[in-house]
Amino acid sequence: MRVVVFGATGDQGLPQLQALRAARHTAVAASRGGLSEVEGIEAVAADFGNPSSLVDAMAGCEAVFATFPSSSFNPAGPLIDGARAVGEAARTAGVQRIVFNTSLLVRDKPLGFAAHDTRVLMKQAMREAGVPVTCIQPVIYMDNLLRPWALPTLQAEDVLEYAHDPALEVSWICAEDVAALMVVALAKPATAGRDYTVGGFQALRLPELAAALSAELGRPLGWRSLPIPDLCERMRQLFSGSGLDDATLVGELSRIYEWYNTAPEQPFKVDMMPVLKDLPVHLTPFREWAARQRWR
Repeated sequence: MRVVVFGATGDQGLPQLQALRAARHTAVAASRGGLSEVEGIEAVAADFGNPSSLVDAMAGCEAVFATFPSSSFNPAGPLIDGARAVGEAARTAGVQRIVFNTSLLVRDKPLGFAAHDTRVLMKQAMREAGVPVTCIQPVIYMDNLLRPWALPTLQAEDVLEYAHDPALEVSWICAEDVAALMVVALAKPATAGRDYTVGGFQALRLPELAAALSAELGRPLGWRSLPIPDLCERMRQLFSGSGLDDATLVGELSRIYEWYNTAPEQPFKVDMMPVLKDLPVHLTPFREWAARQRWR
């Protein structure tokens, strides 16, 4: 198929381009400012706020991969409008399938958390256009451990720090596996209209995660459960001015992380066996993923 990838410039978009090419699809990278052609991948300019640009980007494409900016740090309205615009543009362009990477855990109904509920409304808005949508819903990315809110402490103190309760079981998944699941979903018409909550190869508590990384790096590492207010302050410093006012950003992060850590259902834990029956892929063990990263 010829597949246009929205969000191609982001950390999640590049693995999608690579996975599509590996599966011998033609990948088209869409971004707001346009891209120069990289490694033979065609690039087009498209803006979620400009519906005609979306139709143009989809010209001649059978499918769309859609990844949007974070709903944790951006206002809901433009994101929901963008999802609706993608659905309507896909219908206009004659696209057959949309695979939507929600980028975070999404339940079937609103939960009262802005970032989560925005994604629920985005799914609804996109589907209203009538083009079949498959949603791949990763609970949490391994790649987050390389971000500025986690990596500096590891580098400076040899301490793996994250705002997770030590007893919280977490099915970390890497961006490459999410991309692989999206590609397999694309190849299976029966997945159209389905939602798949996805996690990684195994569920690990924070001490187990630190032990696995320590074994891979060959040096002892400590671990620390970062207090949620400290996480919120780090995020405020990193994302202040991104779209949400600071009080809203901090308040919403605090509320949803309290839920992550205390909800009886352990939201980050995923049984992948049912998913893999529909979407058979090799899930990357954490140590295998960690061995490929630069930690210094």
